[in-house]
Amino acid sequence: MKKYVLASLVFMAVALILTSCGGSSKMTVATSTSVDLARSIRYIPTLANVQVQPTKVTATMTATELAGLNAEQRKQAVVAKAVAAAKADVLVVPSFTTKKDAEGKLASMTVTGYPAKISSFRSLSIADSPFLNQVEAKQDKVSGRMVVNTMTVAEMEYGPKTTLTLSPADIGLAGQTEQKVLAYAKEKLLRQEKADVLYEPQYTATIVDGKVSTFTLTAFPGRFAKYRTISTSEMERLNVGTKPVVLYNTTADIKAVNPRIQLKFATNNATAKESEVKELARATVLAKYKADFLLNETFYFDYADKVITHVTICGTPAIYTNWRPLKAGDIVDTRIMGLNGAAADAEEEQPKSFLDMFLGLFKKKK
Repeated sequence: MKKYVLASLVFMAVALILTSCGGSSKMTVATSTSVDLARSIRYIPTLANVQVQPTKVTATMTATELAGLNAEQRKQAVVAKAVAAAKADVLVVPSFTTKKDAEGKLASMTVTGYPAKISSFRSLSIADSPFLNQVEAKQDKVSGRMVVNTMTVAEMEYGPKTTLTLSPADIGLAGQTEQKVLAYAKEKLLRQEKADVLYEPQYTATIVDGKVSTFTLTAFPGRFAKYRTISTSEMERLNVGTKPVVLYNTTADIKAVNPRIQLKFATNNATAKESEVKELARATVLAKYKADFLLNETFYFDYADKVITHVTICGTPAIYTNWRPLKAGDIVDTRIMGLNGAAADAEEEQPKSFLDMFLGLFKKKK
């Protein structure tokens, strides 16, 4: 038996040697020309109809509630509290005030603003084009040999606001850090709603020793729908882009509630910065005149030994009134009306039409 096995192994080895030495391989090499299709889908901007309540709401959080949060997170937290209390979707033109304790540390933060609900969504149409002054067409540069498809656009369909609360098991699976849990929650909500995008995703989380213990996410799920070829007139008059965009379809008039004022205040705080002094003076004046902001707001500071002793604030107290959907002919001043509550831009701008303020979304920043 051993001789038989040994003979078999010798035979196989010889066969392999003969095959490798005496055999030959053959391969055919050819070149060809192929053409890729550059697929390009753009999206019709979506208008969100926003119903702004004329009565402002206020929310306050203590230093204990805001412990461990940075400046931006504190603002987000107190806004979230105001929005939740008002059962709203967004807080329009929020105004923040802070209180300090005897040691100059944060005692509380308060936000005041107009609560608003997003009532419905619809795609932008040529009928809305009076809001557009000018659209700069952007051409995608295609290198190499390619065939491009005709310009295809997708209209967006958004559903009602949806809430997702993660279980402890989900949080543990996600990794427990805030950003990992957020990414996990977004992915789960997209799968749950069979959606393509989430509009206005907002979350509330409880974090203990750097780890998330509870997590709730809310958002408007959106889906790509109605794929079609865009017409020349739409391309010229609608601001189609490579990313879905939602525009708030609301505006307000501005009404002065008092003639121009000029008030001087003592700071009573040797360590106060100009930004802190401005915030306190502004909050005091707005509360005094029940205003939303000051038109042509200006500050002057008095110093003694590099310490701010007094601040003078000037401006015309004004309020937002007559909240309504935008219509043809409305001219919007984006420096004054900021739907996200951002500070007015210091750089002088000309008044813009409705969609002009959104054209910057598609332009490269310098």
